[in-house]
Amino acid sequence: MSEPIKYDKLADMFLKKYKDYVLSRLKKPPQSRDIQHFQQIVNSNSVARDIVNNSQHLCHIYDNSEWQSKVFDTLDLDIIYYNVDNMPQTHEDEYSDNLVKELLRYFKRDFFTWCNQPKCTQCSEDSHQEMIGMDQPNNEERQFQCGNVELYKCRQCKMVTRFPRYNDPTKLLETKTGRCGEWCNLFMLILKSFGLEARYVINFEDHVWNEYYSPYLKRWVHIDSCEQSFDEPHIYSVNWNKKMSYCIAYGKYDVVDVSKKYILQNELPRDKIDDKELNFVCQILTKQLREGLNDRELYKIFTMDEQDYLNSRTEDKKEEDHITNENKGRQSGSKEWTTSRGENGSK
Repeated sequence: MSEPIKYDKLADMFLKKYKDYVLSRLKKPPQSRDIQHFQQIVNSNSVARDIVNNSQHLCHIYDNSEWQSKVFDTLDLDIIYYNVDNMPQTHEDEYSDNLVKELLRYFKRDFFTWCNQPKCTQCSEDSHQEMIGMDQPNNEERQFQCGNVELYKCRQCKMVTRFPRYNDPTKLLETKTGRCGEWCNLFMLILKSFGLEARYVINFEDHVWNEYYSPYLKRWVHIDSCEQSFDEPHIYSVNWNKKMSYCIAYGKYDVVDVSKKYILQNELPRDKIDDKELNFVCQILTKQLREGLNDRELYKIFTMDEQDYLNSRTEDKKEEDHITNENKGRQSGSKEWTTSRGENGSK
């Protein structure tokens, strides 16, 4: 009589068959009719076009070794790693969570500054600054992906100061100031520089933040460097009382509609694109981003997706509990600015 098959060998056999099945699905290219449908949606819907354009820029731009080297040359790594090494840790996978928490602290408290209005280039005061208009970037500013320039006039010395809104994160390593766009942009590069899986999240109602995949929690975690916020997706719709419609996440290997994660109340009408078409566009973009990956990389990303789905479902009830919390409003930016944006927590 032959020896009975050991359970571990049987499990290995089934796991291999399962992996082969999963990989065969993941590696199957989109059918021509799906590509045609995708193109029809993009051609007919401006939101779909914006998502495609954003994906072409945001999904790969931060994987730049030269940029990442500049991050390590600029940040105080001794302080960062000293603080991380002295944080309590119950599991080795928790180290990256602690690293992200320290990066949030360091970035907000020691490195970057919020700019309500720039300091006057002559008298170095910002309290007397008054915005007088906008200007096009000059040749020097244009080199650093400057989209527009805000102009401020000092009521005290009458000097006009330019505030270029730079999109080049390496330039932000020098200026060390900005608003949520600059904060999210540079912090995304910092996360990627430390070898962390990260995503850039755009809310259609004018806010941006990051997400990071936690090996410890086995899910995508909300990160907002402006607020020094870790895993608090409720803060926008609940604490700020912000009204929102869409939130789209852009990563190296995926484009995802994450609106349900962040919009727990105050949902605005989602009438800019059909939800099924939005999900379809995201699925095609995600599939395109994963083309050419080897079997190990594909299966790793698949398990991350599955773990995120399962673990995020267990967090849904916890987030619902935050709806009863006191609204404290946005912590970054002046009171006048947050009030004008409807982000001060007032009903």
